[in-house]
Amino acid sequence: MKPLTHIALVAAITAASACSGASPLAPAATSIDVSSAAAPIRNTAIVHIPLFVEDAGRQPPSDDNTRLFEVRTHKPVMAPDGHQITFAEFRAPQGSASVLCSARGTVVTLQLTHLIPDALYTAWNVVFKAPGFEPTFANLIGLGALGWPSETQNVFRSSPIGEAAISTVTAPGPLSAMGSIGACAPRDEFEWHVVGAYHLDGRSHGATLGPDGTAVEQFGFIFNR
Repeated sequence: MKPLTHIALVAAITAASACSGASPLAPAATSIDVSSAAAPIRNTAIVHIPLFVEDAGRQPPSDDNTRLFEVRTHKPVMAPDGHQITFAEFRAPQGSASVLCSARGTVVTLQLTHLIPDALYTAWNVVFKAPGFEPTFANLIGLGALGWPSETQNVFRSSPIGEAAISTVTAPGPLSAMGSIGACAPRDEFEWHVVGAYHLDGRSHGATLGPDGTAVEQFGFIFNR
């Protein structure tokens, strides 16, 4: 993935609430303060990411019936069954991210529903230093696949009814794309995001999201300390 494209992976999750057509979410509703939380930490405040989809006229989606195109190459966002995905389908996912800090590193378990059925997804770690996300990305210090840096644990496929579960352990140290992560991400990092991306091409691409037009960031969870 081109560097700016990979940076965009994380821009969307924080900026989503400001995007026209999105379901507005106040910062307090989209992040979990873990400064005094005991493990395990459970986050049910899923954030839907509309910044990388558009309508046929290259405008932000205007209503739930809008058929989507991804913004990088204007490729139609197609489901595995061959139909073009609507905005309502795209922002349908629900679920939770549970986090447990262990001797091996940060254990993340995602339980998800209302995903695109029979679809390939990947999950990503995104790390910011204090004071957290801001538009120039000056505080972005880490990007990489959830789980092993070898990028094999972050891949999952939804069921025919759009359900999925994934559990990974991200060890402290280098991330697959850039930077590093602490032994207990929600407590060692000032701000940490877990982001889920839908792969239009039905393939994962290792350390990066993939070439432009092959994937769209769809949802995420935010943790702050």
